[in-house]
Amino acid sequence: MALAAMLLAIVSYLAPFLFVSALPSFEGITSWDSISTLVPGMTHLEGLGPITTQGEPSHVPFYMSVAAPRGLPGNVTVYRNKSPPLFYIHQNQLWHYHNESTILPVNVHNSTQAAGLPLQLITEQKPSGVTGGRWRWQGTMLFYETGAQNNQGLFYSCQDVNGLNGLFLFLQCSPPPQGCTPFTIHSFTSNRLS
Repeated sequence: MALAAMLLAIVSYLAPFLFVSALPSFEGITSWDSISTLVPGMTHLEGLGPITTQGEPSHVPFYMSVAAPRGLPGNVTVYRNKSPPLFYIHQNQLWHYHNESTILPVNVHNSTQAAGLPLQLITEQKPSGVTGGRWRWQGTMLFYETGAQNNQGLFYSCQDVNGLNGLFLFLQCSPPPQGCTPFTIHSFTSNRLS
């Protein structure tokens, strides 16, 4: 009887060590580098323009980013970013993915108060701004369209009326606004959905 009690005590003491503790994971995901498999089409958006240095050894690409502390709403812009945010298109809306609890819509706002800059991209808590627009891919290039008009994949990095950097677009062919840099925005990942 004493032997059985001793064995029971040893087994109950060692039992927690016999079970393997596990970290939360998702089926088939081995690292956070593959988090884009959780949200199909999630990708970094690279800006290509006249001042890019693609192909140079110390090349840090321009990426579509948000000019605000991580996870907060703000102006969408393009700058050299070693840790670019993630974006995806769902139901014709472009979304900025920060984490599982913070996903912000990228809204298009009429910014006619800024001379020559009609539409500005801004992340906000809820969808707002111009209604009826649609985001889509054409090859690797990001397009915005509303009705029969689209931006032909061309975006402009400019300062807004407050002196803050922002990303703007036109729905008709226009010369670049003074002091603005033209960019096309691309996704080069293979898991992006059309």
